[in-house]
Amino acid sequence: MTVLTKESIQELLQKNDKAVAHALVVLFKNQTATEQNSESTINRNGEGFRPAHARVGTSMANFYMSRNFLTPKQVAYWRRPMKDGNSRIGIYWRQLIVAAKAKAKAAAASAKDASYAQYTGE
Repeated sequence: MTVLTKESIQELLQKNDKAVAHALVVLFKNQTATEQNSESTINRNGEGFRPAHARVGTSMANFYMSRNFLTPKQVAYWRRPMKDGNSRIGIYWRQLIVAAKAKAKAAAASAKDASYAQYTGE
């Protein structure tokens, strides 16, 4: 099992275009419905996009969900460093680790259920 760290998430985001796209979808889904519809950040709860990224993040997440790709220019936007030196997408590493762990837990539970069903013939 891969250990998820800030560094491993940020490295993946720098090397894998699909990881950037999937990260945008995770962040979009972490927004409330109101925030998604208004393309803004209303609740300062550490979930979803930061206020500066809400409009463009929502737009690009919707673009990816409807077309199943991001353009090279869109990916480059998220990888570009901000004034503090961190990439725009890399700053969301905490939320991405939480999402990855939840996905792994759900997959393990699903595999356990499938194994049980196979064993019992259900």
